[in-house]
Order: sequence, then C-alpha cells, then structure tokens
Amino acid sequence: MPSTTEQKPIFIATANDLGQRVDNYLLKQCKHLNKSSCYKLIRKGQIRVNGKRVKALHKLSAGDQIRVPPFLYFVDRQPVTVPKTLQQQLLKHIIYEDADYLVLNKPAGIPCHTGTGHALGVIETLSSLATYADVQLAHRLDKDTSGCLLLAMHRPALLVFQQALQQHAVSKSYLAVLVGQLKAATTVNRALDTAHRINGIRHVVVSETGQSAETVFKPLKSNGQFTLSQCDISSGRTHQIRVHAQFMGHPVLGDRFYGKNYTNSDRQLFLHAHTLQFGTYSITAPLPEEFDAVLNKT
Repeated sequence: MPSTTEQKPIFIATANDLGQRVDNYLLKQCKHLNKSSCYKLIRKGQIRVNGKRVKALHKLSAGDQIRVPPFLYFVDRQPVTVPKTLQQQLLKHIIYEDADYLVLNKPAGIPCHTGTGHALGVIETLSSLATYADVQLAHRLDKDTSGCLLLAMHRPALLVFQQALQQHAVSKSYLAVLVGQLKAATTVNRALDTAHRINGIRHVVVSETGQSAETVFKPLKSNGQFTLSQCDISSGRTHQIRVHAQFMGHPVLGDRFYGKNYTNSDRQLFLHAHTLQFGTYSITAPLPEEFDAVLNKT
C-alpha cells in the first residue's frame, strides 16, 4: 500500500512504484478518478511531483511526493471485504511461486481485476492477504479464460517481464476447444481492430487498419464435432484467439460473443492459457477437466 501523509493531500511513492507512470499511479490510487479528468488535472498543474509540474508519462521514483487536489485525496476509502472462501480458492490454484513471481492457474469465471459488474478480481483478492499485499498483475486473461496468470511480487520483477514482452521474448500457448473438425494446422495472420465498439461494447474485428496479429492453430484431438487445438501467439491482442478462430470458421466453444453457445456445460468459454515461457521460466497449467468431458462425448 502507498505511504501517505496525514495532513496534506500527498501520496508518497514506494519502491514498489518505481518506474510507474504518474497517470497510471493516480488511476490506481484514486478509484473514483477517470482518465480524462486525470489528464486534465495534470495538464493544469493541479497534480505535482515533488512540487513540480509533470507530464502524464512522468515516471516515479521511490520517495516521490505526489500532491493532488484535496477532493481526490480526502475521500472515504471503504475497506474491501474479500470472502475467505475466495481467498482460499485462489491460494489452492497457485502453481508456481518464488521471490519474484507468482503464477496462478486462474479459474474460469473470475476476472483479473474489478470492473463493470465485478466487485472483486484476482488482484484484489490476493493483495488482501498480507503475504501478497504488493503483488501486481503482469498481464491479463479474460474473465472466462482459465490458466496461467503471472503476477509480479514487486515492481522490478514486473518491469523485467514487461521488457521481455516488448522484446517478443515471451511465449504463450493456449488450448481451446473449437467448434467443428479442424483437420490441419492453420495459421491465421490477420490484423485486428481492438478499438472497435458496438453499442459502446468492445467488439474486436479483423481489419487491415488494425494491429498485426498471428495465431497458429494446431489440432490435437477431435471427436468430429469439436477439436482440441493448441493455439500459439507471440504477442497477444485483445480477444485475438477468439476472433481468429471465428475468422477461420471454427469459433471457440461457448463463445457467445464471437460464436454460439453450443454446449450445456456450466463453463462459459473453452479457452485455457496452457503454458507461459520467458527467461528461465516455463510454467504449465493442466488441461481443465471440462475439456476432456466435452471431447469424450460422441
């Protein structure tokens, strides 16, 4: 948790905030502050670091004093109550941990963080425990996607992973149950427009004006109706595998957004982050039982 002064509306950056942009820091600390208001306050000089005006991209150092308007600082901060059952559930799903990183086999149906319609997520739940008070999400998975989710135990470790991402030195492999029979390995290399909206809701589409994206689908097992496929990506875009699967005519099973709900299973989306590799790390989250159950049906 950040150190703060008692008398003045000043946040004090800790070692765990090293290198974080001041705009992202403020949005994290002031949950009621939206992005447009944050940038407006920074431009007007109403937010200062060590008494000086800064730009939104300014990176913090440990000990920096971030002064904000009193209406941002002096607000009632309601403590977040996290059910012990949820804490225990996530603790049971930790599949790797050392001094730098924690890897969770995230259950499907649990979001990575709070958001629209979600009061609690993985980060709020784990950080409510004293042992993991400083953990930070290193990347994200969709709510209904299970599997390897990396969290950094401290900010320097987070920066190492982010640098690896920028250098395309992170390898991610997913498993998906696709609708239909995929007979041969298929590479989908289509740019994606991740800013596209339908009725205000993000709906990623294949578009030449979008960001480059490539997914390699490798069929592993099929019962004729469904195919278990390995899905390899080098740099992930929002909903990349789901949109590319839809594009080649084999949507991910249960994907109501980019396909159809073809199953009566309680699971919403049959997509699983199977392996995560970077540096000396190689982590694998086992195949969910629901996948086998669907594929074994004839």
